[in-house]
Amino acid sequence: MRIVIDGRGLSGNTTGAGNALGWLLARLKADAPEHDYVVLTPPAASWRLRRQLWWEQVEFPRQAARLRADVMHVPGGTSTPLAGRRRTVVTLHDLAPSAHPEWLPPGPGRWYWGRWVAWTASFADCVLVPSEATRRDAIARGGIAERRVRVTPWGVPPDVAEGIPAGAARAARERHHLPERYVLYAGTIDRRKDYRTLLLALRELHADLALVVAGSVVAGRTDFEAVIDALALRPRVRVLGYVPRADLLGLYAGAAAFVYPSFYEGFGLPVLEAMAIGAPVVTYRVCSLPEVAGDAAILLEPPVSPSALAAALARVLDDGPCRRQLVAAGRARARRFDWGATARATLDAYAGVPA
Repeated sequence: MRIVIDGRGLSGNTTGAGNALGWLLARLKADAPEHDYVVLTPPAASWRLRRQLWWEQVEFPRQAARLRADVMHVPGGTSTPLAGRRRTVVTLHDLAPSAHPEWLPPGPGRWYWGRWVAWTASFADCVLVPSEATRRDAIARGGIAERRVRVTPWGVPPDVAEGIPAGAARAARERHHLPERYVLYAGTIDRRKDYRTLLLALRELHADLALVVAGSVVAGRTDFEAVIDALALRPRVRVLGYVPRADLLGLYAGAAAFVYPSFYEGFGLPVLEAMAIGAPVVTYRVCSLPEVAGDAAILLEPPVSPSALAAALARVLDDGPCRRQLVAAGRARARRFDWGATARATLDAYAGVPA
């Protein structure tokens, strides 16, 4: 088969879905080299919705037709091409904008992410989702036929599976001037994260404990910085912005605990990464997170109070047997998630094999 892939997530500072696409593509090429994988990207330019729609609905399918593609794959959670006769596979990472449109500013972006993406996905030959929770959302909220939705969970990242180099934790801590003891959060800070509860919980914990945020604060969509100042927590919170992979893995390895207070997740890759590296995890029992964490993390039932989150983190930090049990269980749990299985399921989707 010739598989033409929309590769927009593979350039720049890749995170989340972009990294997942890169790992999937590497595994596809290694395990099924008999196929031809062609990655297309639009010319670099300032990105606006009109240009995005032109690429997705006109230029990408037109280039795929010229290349005589057997399959078009749109893996970034963007809209599905509606024209063309080629087999179309689309990946939906989550349906948060459909479930919670209020998390996006009013305007074209809310329409695109909240309605257009899911509606066009209903015309795809196959919709790949990373979890059973997202599968349920795709059917219930997106109106996508159940027979067209296939669960393809992400795997442990290859750089994690290969093992973290000795000294990575110390190097990352020194490079970012971090204290010896910190709780790590990895990912963007936006309205789907329960950052207010996290900051209030931090105020109840040891005064020498820091919170390290490895990710960006989405401009205009949170009052994260204002809450930090209102709670007088500025000396204890370090926002690092985008962190290169090598540093990120070192941050996981050096963390006293990993916390992921999320209201909604399509998969929860940071939880899987933390478990695989050996950081004890505290997160919420919402959406896909129980599928990823299983019994290998402390899962809190929403709504979560600051005291409940603080108590869970204190248990991980101060209870040695609990900590050791979570670390061992997390490593074992993470071994269930393999990119080889993801690649095989994706190839079946390309070929039209029923799930």
